[in-house]
Amino acid sequence: MKKLLIVLFVALGSLSVKARQADEETLAKLMEGFTAALVKQDKVWLEANLSVDCTFSDPTGQTLNKADFIKVFGANGVYSISKMAATGMKYTMNEEDAAGNGSLEVEGAMSAPEVVDVSGTYNLATKFEKVGSDWKIGAITVSQ
Repeated sequence: MKKLLIVLFVALGSLSVKARQADEETLAKLMEGFTAALVKQDKVWLEANLSVDCTFSDPTGQTLNKADFIKVFGANGVYSISKMAATGMKYTMNEEDAAGNGSLEVEGAMSAPEVVDVSGTYNLATKFEKVGSDWKIGAITVSQ
């Protein structure tokens, strides 16, 4: 009986590790999609993958809600990003939410009203929410 319990605990632990790895892979793919959507100005992807209450905080301390974030990074927005990648991301998670920290490498400009080069490497902190069986981005904080 004791051996059966040990085998059961080992099996459950193994399933938990596999589920965590699958979630980490999902979060990594979500971040890849996020950076690609900003480069492509893909409003449809952003609408589908940002949570309803998603916020974006930039290095100046300004915080935008989901609608304003999509607007400033959209086709007629103030940002024009030619290349972007989230690198060195490390994730922590539980069943309902997760967080990721790493770097954001950016090539691009902002025009408001003059053109400002925003290229560089920034600190990136993200929060994720589990919505049903899917992960959504709940908050993005970019800092110097």
